[in-house]
Amino acid sequence: MPKARTLTARQARFVEEYLIDLNATAAAARAGYKDPNKGRQLVTKSNVSQAIADRLKERQARTEITQDWVVKNLKEVAERSMEHEDAPYFQAANKALELLGKHLGMFRESVQMDGELKIQIDYGDSQG
Repeated sequence: MPKARTLTARQARFVEEYLIDLNATAAAARAGYKDPNKGRQLVTKSNVSQAIADRLKERQARTEITQDWVVKNLKEVAERSMEHEDAPYFQAANKALELLGKHLGMFRESVQMDGELKIQIDYGDSQG
């Protein structure tokens, strides 16, 4: 079994910066990389992605905040807020439901299409 490569000092700094906002481009800049694409490249490296995954697991264990905890509490906020008719409660319910919907993949901000597109351009009769 191949030995996992350790992180360079800059890669370790990138991991720390990435955990702040999960933005690879911004993390790479804060870690001192000049190429804006470097962050996207780093998160695909097995040693860096493993370090990120390990640190996220550590954070989850330390904070005891999991996806289930977040979803459960968002559901509770939505349910409690819908019991009231005041605007602030309505706004809280709406935001909680929006976040739950996003978690479930109900609201897509981009569309992915697969397939082939053929375009035929007719310039008319070129012997005019």
